[in-house]
Amino acid sequence: MFDEFLKRALKLHSTDDPFAVAVVVRCESPTSGKPGDRAIISMDGKISGWIGGGCAQPIVIQEALKCLQDGKARLIRVSPTAGAEPVDGITGYTMMCHSGGTLDIFIEPVPARPHLLIFGRSPVATTLAGLASVLSYRVSVVAPEESRTEFPAADVFIEKYQEGAIKMTPHTAIIVATQGEDDEGSLEQALQLDAPYIAFVASAKKWEAVSAYLRESGISEDRLKKVKVPAGLDIGAAVPEEIAVSILAQTIQARRKSKVSDLPRLQILEQARAKDPVCGMMVNVAGAKYTTNLGAQDYYFCCAPCKSSFDKDPGQFMTVC
Repeated sequence: MFDEFLKRALKLHSTDDPFAVAVVVRCESPTSGKPGDRAIISMDGKISGWIGGGCAQPIVIQEALKCLQDGKARLIRVSPTAGAEPVDGITGYTMMCHSGGTLDIFIEPVPARPHLLIFGRSPVATTLAGLASVLSYRVSVVAPEESRTEFPAADVFIEKYQEGAIKMTPHTAIIVATQGEDDEGSLEQALQLDAPYIAFVASAKKWEAVSAYLRESGISEDRLKKVKVPAGLDIGAAVPEEIAVSILAQTIQARRKSKVSDLPRLQILEQARAKDPVCGMMVNVAGAKYTTNLGAQDYYFCCAPCKSSFDKDPGQFMTVC
């Protein structure tokens, strides 16, 4: 099972898809999950691995998605008496399933690598690609084919940008470091992409001339205002290495301050959940194994005993729904 866990983690990491890891760190019997059991939760809310039965899984998925949203690890406790004695640093959930027992589960986010998209083959561009790779960025480069060997650290290298050729993320940073080689064309391409950070390696005077051309070409003023010129933090950089450092520092600053999240996906998942009318646990509607239709209403259950109890006497559980 551990091999499958590693394969899944490596697959998601190789495609730069964020995920969360949940590990059982403590238990009080009776529980099906044991210390060392672990699972991976992807951004679509799917769980692979094992951390315990059906009662714990919806809670772990919910907390894992929140973990990916805010980037913070957390420790949760699923127990019949979780809310009775709050413990600092532990988020408690009451397990109302018949099995009882307590699970302490540590959930940690594994974010996608930050992504740097570089236009150009200038000294700043080549230096930037190398430094970004050292900082574990995913590096994509758009530059003439003859310069491919100058970017040994690039994950993706293409001669001309085409839609879909490079995987973009909400945290992609775009640097136009063409420095005289098709500045306008590269900026037009960059501005077509919905990236939160776009910078142009040029002086304010050069930008004045280039932006005038882009404005005449139909680029809106709002889009032009997105371009940071000069690129990078003002640290008095003079040589390509220093300029590259200042740019990377600015991309880090922008990423840390970003409010971009996957909240819409979390909301969609929450809307597709229903409360088990017997035990009160939240159940994923999609693919629910235990269901009952009563009149025009569908009811969802975490396990067969809950469904059986409801089917025998639905009336006693109606106030819980």
